[in-house]
Amino acid sequence: MIRELVERNLADPASLRKIAEEALRRAEADRNNYFLAIDRGLPWKAERLAGLGRGGRLFGLVLAVKDNIDVVGFPTTNGAPYAKSTPARTAAVVKMLEAEGALVLGKTNIHELALGATNVNPHFGPTRNPVDPSRITGGSSGGSAGAVAADIAHIALGTDTGGSVRIPAALCGVVGYKPAYGAFPVDGVRPLAPTLDHVGFLARSVSDVAYLMEVLRGVKAEPPTRFRFAVLRGIADVDEEVEKAFWRAVSALEKAGGERFEVDVDAKRFSHARAAVLLAEAAAVNWGYLKAHGQSMGRDVASLLRVGAALPAAAYIKALEVQREAKAYFASLLKRYDALATPTTAAVAPRIEEADSIAVRPKLLAFTELFNLTGLPAASIPAPASGLPVGLQLASSDDERLLGVALAYELSAGR
Repeated sequence: MIRELVERNLADPASLRKIAEEALRRAEADRNNYFLAIDRGLPWKAERLAGLGRGGRLFGLVLAVKDNIDVVGFPTTNGAPYAKSTPARTAAVVKMLEAEGALVLGKTNIHELALGATNVNPHFGPTRNPVDPSRITGGSSGGSAGAVAADIAHIALGTDTGGSVRIPAALCGVVGYKPAYGAFPVDGVRPLAPTLDHVGFLARSVSDVAYLMEVLRGVKAEPPTRFRFAVLRGIADVDEEVEKAFWRAVSALEKAGGERFEVDVDAKRFSHARAAVLLAEAAAVNWGYLKAHGQSMGRDVASLLRVGAALPAAAYIKALEVQREAKAYFASLLKRYDALATPTTAAVAPRIEEADSIAVRPKLLAFTELFNLTGLPAASIPAPASGLPVGLQLASSDDERLLGVALAYELSAGR
């Protein structure tokens, strides 16, 4: 757990240099394409931090940052050479982490313009799954998820507009956490669809995420002894191995003190609304890139931006109306239940050569996108899978309640 690691670092500040050297060695040896840039001066920076004598609640933790988030000293590419720039200021959320003693190791590979769920990047190459390198990590925070899963970084930053933290967390076997909308500042974070954009975290355990949220937001989460949770049905068909792992996770929730209910949800309208908001806003944000570089963009990204540019204003306004309906509907559910449970994705990680299939995108997004539309906090936590990683998604009304249920699950599942 990162809390214990921080305590050890505070007791022995001289260890920071060795920690940084090991992280750098692992990043340089990485063959799965998780990083677009690394800081080879990290051991010197760790030594300097140790010499300052002021510690911090994240003292000596190695942090990987998705490459649509600005960090001074690194270029920001947003997953595309034509979008590359040199930031003059570090993003506010990175400053929060650095102020507590975290060390930025490098910038991680992402889906082009963060507009995709596979992390198959035509410019920088795909990120490869740490469990099976022939498969995708998921995206668009795939490099961040891979860096944590491969034990290169202790924690990582990502962004999540339709599931971009939770999807790669599920496919790589780590925890992905999307806090409530607006919980963290997006200053210095490249926008995709501002109505849906969230900053999120990747870590190895719920306990680690809970500690981050305590440090950065003052959230005090404790596992409840009894709680009510609803399994949401009817959203999407899931593959057999996902189905089995999900129901094992549900059993662990019940063992933790959860009383299970099942609720049918007609999510089709909500899914369409989320897509309309995303595509319209993404086209507006990236209109200049589409005009100037549309021919050199990945086919999937260019196609999505063109669809967004062609959407009539009436469709966007209607989608915002449906978003308000979705918020009201899920708020009413969460008056009855402490948490909502779904699989994170409908399938395990597909092979890289299959990632362009038209069937892949909805299988990755069907469950996660609901909680970008509503802005509710949501997490992906590893489910008890017998093969490739599978994620359990939990959502709730606020971060404290969600983290409490997630901690109860983690204790019950023996993670």
